[in-house]
Amino acid sequence: MANLTTKQKAFADEYIINGGNATQAAIKAGYSQKSARAIGKQNLTKLYIKDYIQFRLKPIEEKREVTADDALNELISIWQGDTQNGVSKTMDRLKNGEIVKHIEYEYTPDLESKLKALDLYLKYKSLLSQAQLEKARTEIKLMQAKLEVLQRGDEESTEDKLDELLNRISGELDGVD
Repeated sequence: MANLTTKQKAFADEYIINGGNATQAAIKAGYSQKSARAIGKQNLTKLYIKDYIQFRLKPIEEKREVTADDALNELISIWQGDTQNGVSKTMDRLKNGEIVKHIEYEYTPDLESKLKALDLYLKYKSLLSQAQLEKARTEIKLMQAKLEVLQRGDEESTEDKLDELLNRISGELDGVD
């Protein structure tokens, strides 16, 4: 995983905390309010930032035993207006958080909830698609570079060719900020 700048790391962490709001994440990470929207959008196109976000989300998903697909399916369920289950608890803080009332109920999402679910679904689906596209582009560049090096047919050893290839690819990837 590439090294993120302090602001990029703060942005990614805030992006997770803010539920996918890139503009607010950029502001809280220390970018100016004037450029926050553009910076937030730009940061989400950087593969190493997306990788860091996925890296940070993975333990949370595993702990809760919820995959990204599960979460996306739940957002679709809300967007479609399927009946949802809710829980309400009343706790007595004076008695060490003892639960005084526990109510389970069903509800149908309102229009605002449906629109929020659709918005989140499209944001995360887009983020995943962009990461997959960027990965495919990187793999294509790697294969093209391998082909070039191997087609040269000069007298360099295979090890030297591979070293040259890796240096070339890592140089290209460093410039993809």
